[in-house]
Amino acid sequence: MTAIQYLVWLWLITQTGFVRSEIVFFEKHEGESVVLPCGVEPRHRSPIGVYLRRSWLRPVEVLFMYTKSEFSVTNDDDKNRTTVSGDPSSHSLNVTISQLTADDTDRYYCEFVMANSASEDLHVRGRTEFFLLVKAGGDCGCFNYSTLLYALSAAVAILLLLVLIGFVVIYQGKAHHSVKSHPQGPIYEVMTGLPPLSRKLASHHLEEIESSEYRNCPVKKSRPENHYET
Repeated sequence: MTAIQYLVWLWLITQTGFVRSEIVFFEKHEGESVVLPCGVEPRHRSPIGVYLRRSWLRPVEVLFMYTKSEFSVTNDDDKNRTTVSGDPSSHSLNVTISQLTADDTDRYYCEFVMANSASEDLHVRGRTEFFLLVKAGGDCGCFNYSTLLYALSAAVAILLLLVLIGFVVIYQGKAHHSVKSHPQGPIYEVMTGLPPLSRKLASHHLEEIESSEYRNCPVKKSRPENHYET
């Protein structure tokens, strides 16, 4: 996987949150052709038509084909360089775009139309999406290519920033919970190193008892011995 493909994958994740279908990456040069294989799961009822749409740089309907009929294009300039092989009713077909230009760079997907007599027709996306990157010239110095790189780089930077913020929030939440679960003693005692108040009161009471005992005991005074009495 090239660096451009890696950036595209990260951009798709930031846009959708997850990849809902298979992504096929096409990297072409101007003047070349690309074949977009459109298909839908056979479990769906037989399609009556199919759309090819662009969905990022220039969101627009590229073409529509009704079953057993010719396809029509939105831009008349694309008529001579677009061909379709197959039919929507067979659940698969190929769309070929030739004479590619840098303006064709975009994200493409097919959308099949299923008839529904009870309500509106059902629209089902194809099982594959396509990311087409068309390089201008040999050195890829086109404006659209540079814009694409800047856009993808910005999307990746935003994604990494959101991930980093998420980790910081989770870490701070755990740290706050840990502090609450281990209460500390009074701030004054921690800073000064003094014993708790209950221990100070008990020590003071003991000192008073010892002092009172000394005061109640009589003290015998010594007097000089009288040699005459002896």
